[in-house]
Amino acid sequence: RLVNQILDFREYENNQLGFNPQSINIENAFNEWNDSFDIASKRKNINFSFLVEENTYPFIADVDLEKLERIYFNLLSNALKFTPEKGCIVVSLSHACFNGIDGFQLKVKNSGSLISKEHVKSIFNRFYKIDSNYAGSGIGLALVKAFVDMHGGAVSVSSEEGEGTEFVVFLPNSQNLVGVASLAKSSEGSIFEEAFDRVERTDDKVVNEQEKFFRIYDEDKESILLIEDNADIRSYLYEILSEDYTLIEAENGENGIQLAKHFVPDLIISDVMMPGIDGFECCRILKSEIQTSHIPIILLTACSLDEQRIKGYEGGADSYISKPFSSKLLVSRVKNLLEARKQMKKALSENEIFINDSVGDIDRQFIQSFNDLLAKHMSDSTLSVEDIGVEMGMSRVQLYRKIKSLTNYAPNELLRLYRLQKAKQLMHIPNKSVADIAYEVGFSSPSYFSKCYKDQYGETPSEAISRKR
Repeated sequence: RLVNQILDFREYENNQLGFNPQSINIENAFNEWNDSFDIASKRKNINFSFLVEENTYPFIADVDLEKLERIYFNLLSNALKFTPEKGCIVVSLSHACFNGIDGFQLKVKNSGSLISKEHVKSIFNRFYKIDSNYAGSGIGLALVKAFVDMHGGAVSVSSEEGEGTEFVVFLPNSQNLVGVASLAKSSEGSIFEEAFDRVERTDDKVVNEQEKFFRIYDEDKESILLIEDNADIRSYLYEILSEDYTLIEAENGENGIQLAKHFVPDLIISDVMMPGIDGFECCRILKSEIQTSHIPIILLTACSLDEQRIKGYEGGADSYISKPFSSKLLVSRVKNLLEARKQMKKALSENEIFINDSVGDIDRQFIQSFNDLLAKHMSDSTLSVEDIGVEMGMSRVQLYRKIKSLTNYAPNELLRLYRLQKAKQLMHIPNKSVADIAYEVGFSSPSYFSKCYKDQYGETPSEAISRKR
């Protein structure tokens, strides 16, 4: 989500952003991510191509995979934004040497609007926007440079009439970890959904308000969205909850719905009586949307009539508190609802994907469909997150947010976990080799299967088979 872009940049500036390099095949990673942009470019009738230097040794390098994703997606999202219909985007990968250091070079070139020399000088500055007519925060390219710098690399841009615009990134093959180990561990998540948010449209209103509403952010705290039209009550709620939670504030129901879909908070507290969309309607809308249906909602009202409580619960509210309310009661209710959500997440992430009694009807149906789909396609090694989204009638963005909120896993991580769980069940069957099991559960490579299995369970498949048979 966009808020992560700004928060990551703040952590980078304060030397608090984690750096976790690992040896990966760069070409394979780019090929996987290209599927998403191939689809996006076809929507805009843009010719998208990926060129790799031929007849060379493999592109193996030590990189922070999540930050490389961010670099790649920010550059390609930017290219998609400024490439006109029937234009072209060319991405190329090659080996390179920069200042005597071996590494690889990524080029992203697009036809279309040019960047003036004045803009080129400032293009990597925080919040700098190339064109004010395009929605966006202006943080993406600044973050690209920050992440490239963390790798000890370099990034540049050129834009010429008749040639188009080209970004060039150089990253070294190996990392000098001196001075990096002291950085705090990063808790960033997969960023596929962020790329598509920016490709399709970033709402400037949310971008501007997030600086206003995120007064203090702590990634270790759970987030709560406050929807309340009375500024005094919002301030009171902030005073009660800000020490333990990250707070997002909305002044009305319409804005609250927008922020809920954008930030996907852990919990929502909403007033009932508000102009425009009231709390009942706000609750009903959020509980009917697949992206937000799982979020616990507490309704606040000055009316204590049973009829109102019934209306609130029928709309999907998880709790109902009458004004004036005790701060201790509110804090207790918040803690209980969040703890219940944690337990459900833990159950969903540590065990097989199953239907929990605490899950609402919409989420229950969603989990069942997801579970059935994984079982149906388990042996298909080509199954992608995009394929899952298409079958479930959701965009990649929506699928990511929903799965992440319910289970703490990104969809691709959950798919891998599901396959590993099934593989574990097959270990006791006689005469099944590691390769047989790997292919049966959808891994294209027995060696990669063995690596994933050991990472998850602390032992190799061969060791597990020897122990179980």
